[in-house]
Amino acid sequence: MTDPFMDMSPAEVTEMTQRLVFTDEAVETTETGPDTAPVLIPRSVKMPRNLDRACKSRAANLGMSQSEYIRSLIEHDIATAGIAEQRPAWVKALLAVIAHHENDDHRKAS
Repeated sequence: MTDPFMDMSPAEVTEMTQRLVFTDEAVETTETGPDTAPVLIPRSVKMPRNLDRACKSRAANLGMSQSEYIRSLIEHDIATAGIAEQRPAWVKALLAVIAHHENDDHRKAS
């Protein structure tokens, strides 16, 4: 891929830069696309030892990391409370898998 600015004359570059408007406003950039991973903010969560063990065990049973498991619970609660944007398709699919596995013990018992 060639750089379009390499073919511009100094006069063309000057003309282009004179049309630019500079402000002190903050610019928010968001990258989208299939290769763009969401930005994850680390949070510290304190919990009793027995709850931590149970959380790790449940996450492992679901094939998730503890962080993914906790995040899914928060996403589910926010979505259920009706205060979030509509869930992305991957979240819906993940919750469907979780719900399916939650019923495994019930189906085995009956």
